[in-house]
Amino acid sequence: MAADARADILNRIQQGLGRAYLPGLTATTPPPPTPPPFAEPLVDVFTRAAAAVYTQVHRMRDDAAARDWLIAEFKSRECRQVLAWATAKLHLPGLAEALRRTGIEMIDSRLPGPRRLSDLERLEPIPVGLTAAAAGLARTGSVALFADRDQGRLASLLPPVHYVLLRPEQILPDIAAWLAADGVGERIAGSSNTMIITGPSRTADIAQTLTLGAHGPREVHVVLVGGSI
Repeated sequence: MAADARADILNRIQQGLGRAYLPGLTATTPPPPTPPPFAEPLVDVFTRAAAAVYTQVHRMRDDAAARDWLIAEFKSRECRQVLAWATAKLHLPGLAEALRRTGIEMIDSRLPGPRRLSDLERLEPIPVGLTAAAAGLARTGSVALFADRDQGRLASLLPPVHYVLLRPEQILPDIAAWLAADGVGERIAGSSNTMIITGPSRTADIAQTLTLGAHGPREVHVVLVGGSI
């Protein structure tokens, strides 16, 4: 009986395929219309959109102000260690030395070999992660990050609090504008992982109650370095 039912189903599928309309292989989907430009600076659009997805944006006058703010922030959280990218990839000169003078150690987010449970257990207690954005996407308040040899993705995934360094000139209208920018496609192809982060991890599966940090950081802080405050 089961064999007969299976044969009947397959026969009906075969008959349906003969009547189905399938577009030609040369058919293409037209691109979506270009959205209207924003009527205000992209920095302001990004800041407002980020707040809507529970990302906190902190605007700093210059590198020195950003370094001082991060040090004070980490000290207020009683951090002794920060899971971070290689210092050259953070593009904030002097940060590692300034943190070291205050007794805060930057821990490399890259693992030396194949990922082992013992490595994750060693890094798991570190309370904050520090990375730098490849771009900010104003329309959604998102930040884009690349992961590669010097930019371990654990820094943005494992700690409960994630800090992202971003420059105003890196903010673009949306993901389409970012993907169309020079060199971005090649950079994505050459990265082990590309992430677009839109606020902290969240879910409302249980009783429709919003919970932050369910599958990743429960806090995301964008440190916007440079430009008018």
